[in-house]
Amino acid sequence: MGLIIDTGVLIKAERQDHRNPVALVPVGEEVGLCSISLSELLEGIYYAKTQLQAERRRNFIERAKSVIPIVAFDESIAEVHARLRAKLRQQGKLIGPHDLIIVATAMSLRWDILTFNVTEFRQVEGLGVREA
Repeated sequence: MGLIIDTGVLIKAERQDHRNPVALVPVGEEVGLCSISLSELLEGIYYAKTQLQAERRRNFIERAKSVIPIVAFDESIAEVHARLRAKLRQQGKLIGPHDLIIVATAMSLRWDILTFNVTEFRQVEGLGVREA
């Protein structure tokens, strides 16, 4: 079993100036990062208030990419995503579109999600959610 790391976990690590991007991840776990989470992290560079902050964020992301495999949104994840979205809509439970991609990625791998956003993710039946 492994863990898909929710974007917020890495944002917190970066804001707390951890040099190690997996500082908040349990030791010994196989980990992955969704491509949409990578996009969310990269977006943070463009919100930086200074050039120095932007450079620090970019460096953190590069370190993260060197130790955390990026899981691309592929056909099997798309199938899980479509099924989950339809099921959640029928239940009247909508979660954010990026979070739903993260969920679909974890479920397609049969992995859990490591997050601070447990309330939203626990709406998804069958998803393992671990609080960071």
